[in-house]
Amino acid sequence: MKPHRISIVQIFRVERVITVTVDAPDIQSAIDKQSESDAPAFSDPGWRDSWSLEQDHARRASG
Repeated sequence: MKPHRISIVQIFRVERVITVTVDAPDIQSAIDKQSESDAPAFSDPGWRDSWSLEQDHARRASG
């Protein structure tokens, strides 16, 4: 037997969730107001990530 180089590819789905407080007269107005605004910065520590493996497979390594 001889050694072979292979690459393992993993494809993930990532969901990020953050809860914010929006001043508005009702919930629908708050949702509409936030929808018109930018989300908090990507680096905001309030974000929570959820990762799920969608697929993985092995293939011949390039190079």
